Amino acid sequence: MPYYKGVIDQVKVEAGVRTARKVASQLLSLRNRLKQDIPQRNVTDSILLATWNIREFGRNQKAGVRLPESLLYIAEIISHFDLVAVQEVNQNLADLKQLVELLGDWWEYIVTDVTEGAAGNQERIAYVYDGRKVRFDHLAGELALPAKGKPAQQPARSPFLCAFRTGWRRISLCSVHIYYGKSNPNDPRRVKEIAEISELLAKRNKRRQNIADGEPENSILIGDMNVFNQTGDKTTEALAKNQFIIPKEMKTLEGRNLTRDKYFDQIAFHDPQKRLHTSQAGVFNFSKILYKDDDEASHAQAMERSAPVQYKKARDKSKFYKNWRTFQISDHLPLWLELQTDFANAYLASVMRGKKKDATAAKGNKSKPDDSVKIKVPRT
Repeated sequence: MPYYKGVIDQVKVEAGVRTARKVASQLLSLRNRLKQDIPQRNVTDSILLATWNIREFGRNQKAGVRLPESLLYIAEIISHFDLVAVQEVNQNLADLKQLVELLGDWWEYIVTDVTEGAAGNQERIAYVYDGRKVRFDHLAGELALPAKGKPAQQPARSPFLCAFRTGWRRISLCSVHIYYGKSNPNDPRRVKEIAEISELLAKRNKRRQNIADGEPENSILIGDMNVFNQTGDKTTEALAKNQFIIPKEMKTLEGRNLTRDKYFDQIAFHDPQKRLHTSQAGVFNFSKILYKDDDEASHAQAMERSAPVQYKKARDKSKFYKNWRTFQISDHLPLWLELQTDFANAYLASVMRGKKKDATAAKGNKSKPDDSVKIKVPRT
């Protein structure tokens, strides 16, 4: 669980005891909702993997500054997962560093450099993870598309590839924030980016099945892909063409934006040997608890604290509130899935039956479970 006291004390000084009590009440409601909607974390059986575009995280310009209690709400949500890919991290890392500090000393992060240029929007991509359970597996890099006769047009924001290990499972993640462009499902540059990134990742991973190179034998494409519809768009067709599979548990989920009508955020597997097994998936709708549609009046003081000039100038306070709240938490909802990591019983059973190969003994992955590390994951 995050460290609450420092932020609560800060809110008491900045906004008074009454506001601090409201923040505590919101946190209790949020914790209860998270407990209902997200599986309880465990030590060895599975990993809770999530992706979340946190709107302009660290920029603090367009709609005032992100309030300390909002950062605490974000930390509370992230603390219920094991590994989170975060998009739209800004050049200024202050908010990200404070977030990790709130989560606790055992939490780690890895972040890219800034993507320059107008399309890059001064953004970074980060992974935030619980270091007691998840380990960085010594591989990281920003993906660059190869030239095909002429210089390739690189993605608007550099995709971030990292390998991680948890228990017996090694995974390779590539987090993306795909170009948005025009507000239609099949913007040509957006489709081209998804197609070329997924094609390159699939090509590398196919080669890896026959020639071990020390990397995990799977590829998980994760992040904000700006997909409008779950099926029927050229974006999802490009993923399928390159043999990236969306887990069945995700196919029936609602949209990932606040209005629940867009499927921007996705998690897709390239897993030829079918060793990635999911058990649950979901979209956590924090807007049922935080900065709700009908909460404008109760957040008037918060808007004055966060954006005194913009709020005073705003003629339509309701319109301002609806936009402002997306900069406090986000305009995206976290998308998550549970990935199985403990296959000890299946392995032992296969040995007992005398099978030469089993579904869990990953070729080229000779790492053994580390039983020397004893951790206790907070029960939330």
